[in-house]
Amino acid sequence: MNQFALIPLILSCILLIYVIRQSLTRRSFLKIKFLFAFLLTFIAAFIMVFYNEISKDESLKVVIDWFLLGLDGIIGLFLIFFCETSSSKEQFNQDLFFSLDKTKFYVLVDKKNKIKEISTLFLQDLELEKDQVMRKNLFDIIEMKYRILALNGSDATKNDVKLYYSSTKNALITGDTMDLELHDDNGDVHAYYFSETPIMVFGRFRGRLFVGDKRGAENLAGMEKNLAESLSELELIKSRFVTVLEKTNEGIFFNNLTEKSLWLNDVLVHDLSLSGNSMNIDTYMKNIHPEDLAMYKTKMAQINNINPSYAISYRFNTGSRYIFIKEEGTRITNGKMIELCGIVRILDNYKYEKTQTELDSIQGEPEMLATLKQLYQQDKVFQVIYLKMASIPKLNEQFGRSIGNIALSEYIKLIKNRYIDANMIYRVSGLDYIALVTDYRKMDMLKNALLNNEKILHVAANYGNINVEIEAFMGISYSTDAKGPKEAIANSKEALRFCSNPQFSSNYAYFKDIS
Repeated sequence: MNQFALIPLILSCILLIYVIRQSLTRRSFLKIKFLFAFLLTFIAAFIMVFYNEISKDESLKVVIDWFLLGLDGIIGLFLIFFCETSSSKEQFNQDLFFSLDKTKFYVLVDKKNKIKEISTLFLQDLELEKDQVMRKNLFDIIEMKYRILALNGSDATKNDVKLYYSSTKNALITGDTMDLELHDDNGDVHAYYFSETPIMVFGRFRGRLFVGDKRGAENLAGMEKNLAESLSELELIKSRFVTVLEKTNEGIFFNNLTEKSLWLNDVLVHDLSLSGNSMNIDTYMKNIHPEDLAMYKTKMAQINNINPSYAISYRFNTGSRYIFIKEEGTRITNGKMIELCGIVRILDNYKYEKTQTELDSIQGEPEMLATLKQLYQQDKVFQVIYLKMASIPKLNEQFGRSIGNIALSEYIKLIKNRYIDANMIYRVSGLDYIALVTDYRKMDMLKNALLNNEKILHVAANYGNINVEIEAFMGISYSTDAKGPKEAIANSKEALRFCSNPQFSSNYAYFKDIS
């Protein structure tokens, strides 16, 4: 065996060992480096074994010797590179541990929890020297200054903690945190908060590394105070919420999309003739009219973080008949649970003789005349609006009186809430209403809405799977156009008659423009 052929084999074996150690350190197989080092080792071994045979040919021996010399150079360069990299990482590790030593509590223990390395800051807190703690049990050292009272929120003594951390299984399964509650000689509360990392060598458990911090009595008292304040605020919010649920006349629901469960308050349970407050969403959807169910599912699928709010109308089976209801809600989430919460209102209980809605507050002609007289006495400038719902009879005939009542109720509420002052809208006949507007801003708002292609006089609405078109006519006069209440009403009625003429191109008219 030639010594010259042995040198590349030794160097390549050293290189291969470096690669294997680096793989173990990083906990990942360095495939390319390993294959390259293994290839160099294989070539060096092959040449060494057959070197004597190859050397018999003098010209071939010269080539092989030069090849071995080049191989020595390549392996040497890679060894220098690995040494330089290791040196840089060693320097980085030294700087890192120097920084940790001054700023963090850390301790390295073996599998029997005996201290192998500990930070200066930790030693300063324990008021001990390094030679006093090395190779001694960590928890015995801690109890030289403190008394251990709890581990991770559960009452525990020093022996309980030592028993818990004597198990290799706990290190491999938990491997997360160690929160130790401590008392000093004065009875003050302290706590160590450590992140726990198991130390594994060649797949075998060799110890633990604890890195963390300490919180003193003041910090813990502040945390407890903040926690107590937060709990108090949560209790207050809970009490307010429960009070609202108990006192409200609105039908409130919570639809848990994650668990597919639905909760409804007592108002909805009564109005929808349900058997209880909680049910599966699939059970609820079985009561939705088959013609509206596909639309309902499509709407639910469209609700997301970008479009969290929604409104939908559909027919619901109360057991004896289908009623129209309107559901309005918003999507909320806490990261784990997605929920829809909102209000459900019954639509087709609207009957102008007597209902349980705000339309009960609409008064009649005597109240309207009294208000008009009062406004004239106050010498105010106001508008008198004569409104006629033209499309309601056609809706009653086409879809039934229930749909007509819903459309009428929803439209009057829209006009009332958006353009009318202080509920000053009055019913003078089946489909005729008179409204009074004293606010100049609302007069301008109404005028702009009418000029905008009369959108408020031609309204499309969906009730379940039924699409309706609502058409209205509007005659408008000013108080300055008349000497008294009766003349003001007559002027607005004349404007209504004028715009109702099929030859007129618009659905509204101002008396001052036609007089």
